[in-house]
Amino acid sequence: MARSEPVPLTGVQPGATTAPGAVDEVDLTPVRTYWELVRQRFVQHRLAVIALFLMITLVAIAIIVPLVTGDAYGKTNLQLINAPASLTAPLGYDSLGINIFIRLTKALQTSLLVGAMAVMIIVGIGVTVGAIAGYMGGKTDNALMRLVDIVLSLPSFFLIVMLVAFFGTGNMWVVVFAIGLTGWTTSARLVRAEFLSSRSTDSVLAATALGASDRRIITRHMLPGAMAPVVVAATLGIADAVVIEATLSYLGFGIQPPAASLGNMLTNAQDYIFRNPILIWYPGITLVLVVLAASFLGDGLRDALDPRQRVMS
Repeated sequence: MARSEPVPLTGVQPGATTAPGAVDEVDLTPVRTYWELVRQRFVQHRLAVIALFLMITLVAIAIIVPLVTGDAYGKTNLQLINAPASLTAPLGYDSLGINIFIRLTKALQTSLLVGAMAVMIIVGIGVTVGAIAGYMGGKTDNALMRLVDIVLSLPSFFLIVMLVAFFGTGNMWVVVFAIGLTGWTTSARLVRAEFLSSRSTDSVLAATALGASDRRIITRHMLPGAMAPVVVAATLGIADAVVIEATLSYLGFGIQPPAASLGNMLTNAQDYIFRNPILIWYPGITLVLVVLAASFLGDGLRDALDPRQRVMS
């Protein structure tokens, strides 16, 4: 019986000749990790990159200027009422003789702090509830999801107003907790959906077979894969929290003077809408920039973290 000639691994047919110096084709495409692809997809989203730099700039201003100026945001000078812009006051002075630029940066700091702290509460409650519901399943899942449905059925803004009015207006931390306690449902549903889809993956089944504890399975094998949509929801939630805080302060239920916020700056400026309309433009434009930056940044993260999105070479 004749022996069959082995086929070489290089893909060259037996008996075929190759030219001197010829090199077999090799796929030289570099292997990129998931996070390298995320970075490339994010960079390709131009609005998201602009929003990232804008958000970094706003955060830096909100931290540095109040830190340098101290309590100057609340000091009045009757001799400088409605004074024009100058080197020390780039935006001029308001009807009380307060430096508008310094007070605006303090208001921006307050609004960003409220948004960040509220989102931390939202993510903390939502991830906990969603992880327990998705991992346990059964009656626990049904009970927690009915709780989510009840919270979703309530008018969230009026519930926030009721909580703030009951526990005391003018307290920033009351506003933070009111926003956080009413906005966690979206994160809970996202995490639950991710946990339900990952319960049957090989890594989770292997960890279960090896006797890993429920806590280790949740924190090491299931939660990291469920955080991508939560990060997107949290970024978008900052914009919602800032708008809610500004609305509460504008209506008189939120942060009250002498503390500064974008909402009470709008309230103080509404009496001068015809005599000095520029006082409304400054906090209004700042609020719009914060919301747009957070929204476009969330859109960019959503596209970047989606593995179905293609990377343009």
